[in-house]
Amino acid sequence: MATGALATRPALLASRQSWLSADRVVMTIAVVALLVLVIYPALFLVWGSVSQDGAFTLEHFRRAFSSSLYYNALLNTVYLGLGVALLSVLWGVPIAWAISRTNMPAKGAVRALVGVSYITPPFLSSIAYVVLLAPNAGAFNQAFKAIGFERGPFNAFTLPTMIFVTSLHTFPFVFLLVSSALESIDASLEQSGQILGAGRLKNALSITLPLVMPAILAGALLAFVNAISLFGSQAILGLPGRVFTLPTRIYALFNYPPQYGLASALSMMLVLLTLAGLYAQHRYLRSRSYVTVGGKGARPDLIDLGRWRWVPLVYCALVFGFAVLLPYLFLAMASFTRTWSLGPTLANFTLENYQFILFGYEATWRAIGNSVLLAGVAATLAILIGAVIAYIDIRTELPGRRVLDYLSLVPFGLPGIVLAVAIVQAWLGAPINIYGTLVILLLAYMTRFIPMAVRAANASLRQVDGSLEETARITGASWMRTFAEVTLPLTRSGLLAGWILVFVATLHEVSASILLFTGPTITLAVASFNLYDNGLLEKVCAMAVLTMVLTTVVLLGARRFSTRRGGIQAQEQHQQPAVAGG
Repeated sequence: MATGALATRPALLASRQSWLSADRVVMTIAVVALLVLVIYPALFLVWGSVSQDGAFTLEHFRRAFSSSLYYNALLNTVYLGLGVALLSVLWGVPIAWAISRTNMPAKGAVRALVGVSYITPPFLSSIAYVVLLAPNAGAFNQAFKAIGFERGPFNAFTLPTMIFVTSLHTFPFVFLLVSSALESIDASLEQSGQILGAGRLKNALSITLPLVMPAILAGALLAFVNAISLFGSQAILGLPGRVFTLPTRIYALFNYPPQYGLASALSMMLVLLTLAGLYAQHRYLRSRSYVTVGGKGARPDLIDLGRWRWVPLVYCALVFGFAVLLPYLFLAMASFTRTWSLGPTLANFTLENYQFILFGYEATWRAIGNSVLLAGVAATLAILIGAVIAYIDIRTELPGRRVLDYLSLVPFGLPGIVLAVAIVQAWLGAPINIYGTLVILLLAYMTRFIPMAVRAANASLRQVDGSLEETARITGASWMRTFAEVTLPLTRSGLLAGWILVFVATLHEVSASILLFTGPTITLAVASFNLYDNGLLEKVCAMAVLTMVLTTVVLLGARRFSTRRGGIQAQEQHQQPAVAGG
């Protein structure tokens, strides 16, 4: 009996060691982190919408649906989302077609400007269009008055303006998906249509357009979801004109005394809007087949536009003029004026706004420190968790790995202000008080942008041959060493791109931050919003320029780091044969 017990002890010890191996520990930590970040606050959001004093109730939903305040806000939110989706398609599809299918010049510059449009913070673009289109002091309205009109025709504080400005941030979603689809279509299908006598227009409408329709719908859905979740632009352009949306109504419910239950119910309405968009897309695509050819098809031929090749470039220039040039130019101009309504004259020129922002506004440097720290930590932790979740999905056969991948996408359907409501509900009564600290903001940022990290890691890992990792394991390397010295270096470029995406998005985040910050934890985006809320337009513009400079420095630094690391890696690979030969 004793001998049998002694014999089983090594087996039990080996079993315990296998379950406590590095790979299982790391994967377990990543899975638990995902559940805590995503599922835990989501459950509190649902329960908060149907409970009051610990008891089940539908009173919050009754109030949400019976009050005209919230009903009109819901309608405005739907109109905003649909309008932005439509305009995003109108801007993005022609640019994608011009780059992917024509001999339009300056394609590299156009692609770069698409990226600039995406990383330009929507709330800063909104402030820029206040400078441009404000009823009295807007530059365009001032120009109309200068040529004899009694008043200008533009108004920044309307729903159509909000739709237009928001679409300038969201159309890159449509562009990226549609351009990728256009470049992957088997050109033999279009060539067959031409052989049968179809002209270019008929070919495009009857063959090309149906094949890229899933990409167009997916881009439009992304634009819709982003549009209804952007609190900053909705507050800046909507509140002065009393155009209320669900995010701005939710924000108002956090004034003292906060109404968490009603805020949760309105948040669930935003979630339902997202689910409705997903359902509509699925319903449309379900009965149609968009499969082209299962194999490597012919590459599409570029259309020679001849002397008309400059026409799509002019269209691109107009779009980027409104999306990039005008916002950046007029923010910079307004930041150097004492009073913007007096115009950018020499007598109105001043550096006082920058002096105030850098030395007179005590929140600036604290906000910069908080934003950079939070963005760096959130991006690093999110990309590490994303890399492990992607590894579980692609490199293992663990049951439930697909569910993990889907769970990582849940925050994408939660607008920032909804996520903030969920996090407040979840962590307000926690044993460890994190409300009012940087930790709660870090949790919000990691939760909101974990989908970016997982998608970036997933795409990078799929490009790496798994046999390279298997070779390292066969030669005796542990899982941890293989992951650190083989997997991560091979996916470095993709992970760095994901890190940059999360960093920039976190640096500019205002939707969740506006409900979670306190004086000591203020961020750059919130500091800018507070200045605007106090009517300090010129100083807001100076803060906006400072934010854009900081973002540019980070992006250039990341690019230089990537280039330097790539050069070192290439040099090592070049020198290795000589070392082996010696």
